[in-house]
Amino acid sequence: MKLFFILLFSITRTLCYDGPTIQMGENAFLQGKSITVLGEKITEYLGVPYAHPPLDFYRFEPPAEFDKTYWKSTYNAVHLADACPQIIRKMGFKGYDDANPKNSRESCLKFNMWVPTSNDGKNMPVIVFFHGGSWTVRTASVDKFNGSVLALKTNSIVIAANFRLGFFGFAFLKNSSKIRGNMGLLDQQAMLKWIHKHIDKFNGNRNSVTIFGTSSGASSVAAHLFSEGSKPYFHRGIMSSGTITHFMSTVSADIADINTRNVSRMVKCIKDNNEKILADDDIADCLKKKTIKELLDAARKVRASGQFPTPFPFMPIDTDSVFFNGSIKEMYNKQLFNKEVDLMMGRTADEATFFMATGFTNNSRYNCNFYPQLSATDPKNACIMNKEDFLNLVDLGAGIMKFNSTEKQQLIKIYDESATTYTNRSIRILSDFIFDCELSRFANIYANVTSKNVYLYEYARRSPINVWPPWTGAMHGDDLINIFGIPFRQPEKYKYKDSKEKNADCIDNIEEEQKYSEKVMWAIGNFSKSGQIETGWEKANSSNLKAFIFNGTSSFEKKEHKNFRPKTCDKLSNLIIQSIKRKMEEMKSKKN
Repeated sequence: MKLFFILLFSITRTLCYDGPTIQMGENAFLQGKSITVLGEKITEYLGVPYAHPPLDFYRFEPPAEFDKTYWKSTYNAVHLADACPQIIRKMGFKGYDDANPKNSRESCLKFNMWVPTSNDGKNMPVIVFFHGGSWTVRTASVDKFNGSVLALKTNSIVIAANFRLGFFGFAFLKNSSKIRGNMGLLDQQAMLKWIHKHIDKFNGNRNSVTIFGTSSGASSVAAHLFSEGSKPYFHRGIMSSGTITHFMSTVSADIADINTRNVSRMVKCIKDNNEKILADDDIADCLKKKTIKELLDAARKVRASGQFPTPFPFMPIDTDSVFFNGSIKEMYNKQLFNKEVDLMMGRTADEATFFMATGFTNNSRYNCNFYPQLSATDPKNACIMNKEDFLNLVDLGAGIMKFNSTEKQQLIKIYDESATTYTNRSIRILSDFIFDCELSRFANIYANVTSKNVYLYEYARRSPINVWPPWTGAMHGDDLINIFGIPFRQPEKYKYKDSKEKNADCIDNIEEEQKYSEKVMWAIGNFSKSGQIETGWEKANSSNLKAFIFNGTSSFEKKEHKNFRPKTCDKLSNLIIQSIKRKMEEMKSKKN
């Protein structure tokens, strides 16, 4: 039996630990795994730690570099990075639930990395990916973010990172030196510092780092433009469907403080045994001793009065002394951000449908349905909104924005002219509010003040393996399917066993999908290498805010463009400004 285990260990080591061994420091080594991708060799380094585990004393603290005693042997990087602690939410639907992590632990400041090895490439560009999830859920360690094909097709090092989320990443107490907020963003910054310090050991170019994110991950990319501490460590950015300048992307320090105190109260960290209110540093010390479950359970139940009704209460704080070192709103207004970065910004054509399918369906007020247990193309999985349904949605939005009746009527008029069907009007109004208007505003501002390259895109091509109902169109996140080369990694998904499995959009043409994916990755690769994309993709500037449209076939013969800013956005922005002025006048008159 003993001999059996010795042989088993030997075989496992040969199979799993056959990649190169990289010396990271004195008596510190990193060993990866050699894998074959599309007939070529890639070295995969999984679960690489980039900072000290945020446990015990280190919980809520800025990420700390390893001391010499922490890593003093060979680290076998063959297991995916653990997700950071989070509340798992399930729909009972593969298209949603597959993005949930399989496991999580607090020792999660790690990343997964793919390094091309089948050529003599030196100074390879680096692409760093930040996942989405409203800074509260999800992980870089799910299959769809496997960067092996993207690394191979772009001849780049691809890194997908985990960082602290929710309460663990964004708790904040005003008067504490031990819980200062925005730790999740500092984690990302620490990882960029790690790359700057070590990536040359992997034939990477520390002077050619592109940070890339989707949804809140895109907002993270934008956040680093507002942080002086991040400035030396990246050179290009790709923002897919998000920006930190959106009012829904941050909370005020006051809101964060209230939410953190409410969690502290629920886990009995507000008072001592004599019922005396604890000082903020003592509250922090108490919170550091609580279990993950206690804190997650409490954090899911809090929401400060006046906080915007997003599903998640703990998000980046708009004013801090550790990451932004000031107010991001003031910086934005004064254009005090890093302007020396090439940027690619994009969105999908139907951003809001993901949120309609997960938050507005099976409700008689909206007549939009999605039953995951049925086929995506089942007639019951339809969204056929009438005028009353649309007006119900407008009522919801007007209530959140505190529009009066006149302003609400103006809102209806803006979107009455935007589309022919009430369903499409609803998609348009939600996409504008949640994504398109602020992203296009930021793109316009940035293009006006930078001398660097700015490229814009709209991803309007629905994937044939999209498992959501057809009415969701080219939905939030659809662009990632081709960016991460899923047609190459999982070609079996494009071949259907029987007609029942077929999506309404199925073309069952894997060769065409692979060509399309290759073209998308080619654009990402060119941008990450030089900050430029082929002739025919128009650059954005002060007089041209045109976006390249990803649609049609892989030939891209037409090179179609459209205005990145929807026509409805200027009218909506004017309405919001008008409403803010009215509220300020009303407050002034009340004081008098």
